[in-house]
Amino acid sequence: FSMKMFKKISFEMLLPVLFAWFMMTVLVDIITIPTVFRNSSNLVDAGKIGMIVFGRFNIIENIFAVVVLWGAIVTWQNSKKITQLIPAIYLFIMSWVYTFYMTPKITETTHLIYQTAVSDPLYANLQSQHATYHNLYRTMDSIKLFLLLAFFVWVLIIRIKNQKGPA
Repeated sequence: FSMKMFKKISFEMLLPVLFAWFMMTVLVDIITIPTVFRNSSNLVDAGKIGMIVFGRFNIIENIFAVVVLWGAIVTWQNSKKITQLIPAIYLFIMSWVYTFYMTPKITETTHLIYQTAVSDPLYANLQSQHATYHNLYRTMDSIKLFLLLAFFVWVLIIRIKNQKGPA
């Protein structure tokens, strides 16, 4: 098993991992979490389920991010075009921000909301903080979906250009 083979495998993993990451994000963001909130009679329980799902998904995203970054580094070593690394670096950083900042902040704020009386002035502040984090998360996820799709198309184009034989 040579380094050349390892690099080839790393590049070959880019397309399936980008596709899986994109589809899993769509599944979680657009199907799973909205379904939980629509069908749960208890908002607190729905929120707890959402936090668990996103917490677990963050771990999977970190694995995807490492594979994508490694594949992009291998590709960059061959082409020396820094623009090929930028989306992978951004996706990598984003996945770690989700795991170590956004999800914990949303979880912490949610727990504080549950422990605070609605009549307490702190409650409105916590609700505002939660909304800010949630909106930022949604914005970041929209950017992530766009980047994943664009990166997928870019890798697909590279693959097609590198194939030998008739079109």
